[in-house]
Amino acid sequence: MTPSPLPAQVPTRIKAAHGLGSVTLGIKESGLTTFFMIYYNQVLGFDPRVVSLILIGAMVIDAMVDPLIGRLSDATRTRLGRRLPWLYGAALPMAIAWALLWMSPDIAAHSALGLFLNVVAVRVLVSACEIPSVSLVAELTRDYDERTALMRYRFLFGWLGGLLAVTLAYGYFLRSDDPATNGLLDPSGYAAFGLFGAALILFSTLGSALGQQRRILALPPPRAGAHPSKAMFADIILAFRNPAFVALVSGALFITTGYATTIASTNYMMLYVWQMSDAQLAWYPAGLAIAVFGAFAAVGHAHRRFGKRDTAVGAALASGAIAFLPYAARNLGWWPELGGWPSMGLLLSLQTASLFGLIVATISASSMVAEIVEAHEVDHGTRIEGVFFAGYLMVQKFGQALGIFLVGQLVAYAGLTEQIRPEDWPASTAATMAWIFAGLMILIGIMAALGLRRYAIDRASHEARLATLAATPQNFTDRGKPRP
Repeated sequence: MTPSPLPAQVPTRIKAAHGLGSVTLGIKESGLTTFFMIYYNQVLGFDPRVVSLILIGAMVIDAMVDPLIGRLSDATRTRLGRRLPWLYGAALPMAIAWALLWMSPDIAAHSALGLFLNVVAVRVLVSACEIPSVSLVAELTRDYDERTALMRYRFLFGWLGGLLAVTLAYGYFLRSDDPATNGLLDPSGYAAFGLFGAALILFSTLGSALGQQRRILALPPPRAGAHPSKAMFADIILAFRNPAFVALVSGALFITTGYATTIASTNYMMLYVWQMSDAQLAWYPAGLAIAVFGAFAAVGHAHRRFGKRDTAVGAALASGAIAFLPYAARNLGWWPELGGWPSMGLLLSLQTASLFGLIVATISASSMVAEIVEAHEVDHGTRIEGVFFAGYLMVQKFGQALGIFLVGQLVAYAGLTEQIRPEDWPASTAATMAWIFAGLMILIGIMAALGLRRYAIDRASHEARLATLAATPQNFTDRGKPRP
């Protein structure tokens, strides 16, 4: 029997349910990238190089596990399909691991190993949900624009989850009642921040799975055939030999590096370079929200006009250039008085524009993975969505690790290895830190664009492959060989 073709249009409620699953990723990224380093460094007294090494080591382990999770989710066979059992199984352990990360400062302060294992648990459990969930993009539809729409919703919800956490952190959990004390340096609010994130992780993961369950069970099954374990590593190697995939991940590596460098350095830059108060920091999420909603609205139109690759290239270059401007202007004396509201408003405007570019580039690059799935299917007769998306996420994590490493080294170079108040920090060191950061953002944007330029799949070639697949008989195994 020939299965029904995939429906081109995906209902909005399914897009929303699918997107809801990425809230967990947003919570994790906002916590580990924005607050983790300054919490364990300036609040609990860890050397920033140790904190960055803990984050990097956990990311490397997580990244190496990602392709295995993707391949195992491709091979999963249950009455709930291939992906949903992963979401249901990981939700509660993931929430518990996240809460413990922020609720055990005394234990963590005396055990770098315990902290490392906790971070590894968080990252691997999030991957066990995120990889099967994002792999559904290629299963829910094969339409070029509908896949962009699914990614738009996915990134919208992911950034909204992170934005909600950041907003409440700056405006409530980590805001000090004492005007003389900066809330980011006060340990009292971090436990509540962790509990809130854990509750949101549990709700969003289970809600996403339940919201998509009926639709997923109604999808046609993948091409018949076994997924022997001996083929697992062969499929992973095959994915990384795909020229389009190699081009994509070489650019995406630096897009993610740029985003991680920006977010991981935010609190340090706001406090020590820009001399902002708690009240001014509370406005930062507003700029992030504008960037997120702006990217959500703009990326679909940009893809229709310029294509996914060129949109990503242009956005990455623009983001790096805009990120450079405020730091150069500050150091050249062309900036309003530091710590004042005009300084905060101008900085927030430029940060928002730079983040908008990074988000557009990230959505575009992530959406490009799905087209590689059909290119591989035409060449090899098998669909390995999980492997491709897992490989892509693995490379993104290497980009995050690189970004956090750069920030850790920058913070240590600037003399922030000890706990220090912003008003006690030398102005000359702040200027040096600003120049280094500005130069990094320009370089990262150029590297991202150079990698992405080699990606060759566009709308026309994708639609030609769909026509080829539509004309291909269904009586093949998923390894591309005729059934006996």
